[in-house]
Amino acid sequence: MHKLALLLPLALLSSCAMPGIPGMPSRGGSGHISSSGDIVMPMRLRADAPHISGSINGSRALPILVDTGASVCVFESNIAAGTGIAATGHNASLRGVHGNAAARSGVIRALDFGPWHLDNVPCYVRHSATPRIGGLGSAILGIDQLRRHASYVTFDYRRGTIELGRGHSYTPLGGNTTRVPFRMSGGLPVIRVSSSGLTWDAVIDTGSSWGIVINQATAARLGHAGGGRGMGAGLVLSGVGGNVSADRAGARIIRVPNASLCGQTYYNPEVYVMPGPMRIGSRFWQNYRMTLDFRTSTLWLER
Repeated sequence: MHKLALLLPLALLSSCAMPGIPGMPSRGGSGHISSSGDIVMPMRLRADAPHISGSINGSRALPILVDTGASVCVFESNIAAGTGIAATGHNASLRGVHGNAAARSGVIRALDFGPWHLDNVPCYVRHSATPRIGGLGSAILGIDQLRRHASYVTFDYRRGTIELGRGHSYTPLGGNTTRVPFRMSGGLPVIRVSSSGLTWDAVIDTGSSWGIVINQATAARLGHAGGGRGMGAGLVLSGVGGNVSADRAGARIIRVPNASLCGQTYYNPEVYVMPGPMRIGSRFWQNYRMTLDFRTSTLWLER
C-alpha cells in the first residue's frame, strides 16, 4: 500500500501559552548566521514538504517538518519518549485535516536547529501514528515559533535552504518578483485565490504535500461536481485526525481554466479536490523562493 503524508493544517482547540526564549548559536545541526544576523539552514524535501535537521534536548538530530499550516509545534509520543519532552499535564484537542486528535501539552527544554537555539519551547504530544522516531510527520515545527522568533521566513525550494530574518523586514533579491498580502486566521496564514469568478481563502501550507487544494463544495461550484482523475489505487492520506484512503475521501485531480493567486494567473492548472481546509501546499511553492514577512504581512514570490 502506498502511503503519502498529508499533514495538517493544524489548529489548537484548547491550549495554554508558555514562553519561548531565543538563545545563542548551538553545537548541533548545521547552517550559519549571515552577515546581517539572519539564520540560513539547509532544507530537505520529504514527500515534497520542507524539513530541517533538529536536536531535541540534546538528542541525535532528527528531520523536523517546518509547517506554516500548523499553528503549534506537535510531536508524536514516540518522539517525546525518545527525547525527553516533559509533559505538563494539560489536555488538548488538535484539529487536523481528517478530524480531531487528542494530545497533551509538553515543553522542550532545548531545541536546536544549527545556529538557532530555543529554550522552553511549548509543544503538544499526540499518539504516535508512525512506527519509528524520525518517521514522516512525527515532528512538526509550527508557525507559532517562526512568528515568535523571526521577522520573516524564506523557503528557498530551488536552493534548498530556509532563512529566518532577525529584526528587519524582507528585501527581495531582485528579478521576477511578486508580492501579495496575507492575513492570519485561526493562527494560520491565508491568501485569496480565485478561479472563474469564484474567490476563496487558502492556507499557505508548506506542510502539505500537494499544490492548490480545494474542497468538494468549491469543486462543484467550479463545475466539477464529479469527474477528474483519481489519486491512485491504495493511496492512503495520513494526517492529524487519522488516516483515510483517497478513494474513500473522494480525493481527485481536476483541471480548471485558470487560477489567480500571488499576483499571477495560472492557466489550466491542476487542482486537488481533497478533505480538510482549502490550502496551497509545497508542490506549488517548490517552483519559487517563497517568503512570509511577518512584519508587513506580505507574501513574496521570487522566480
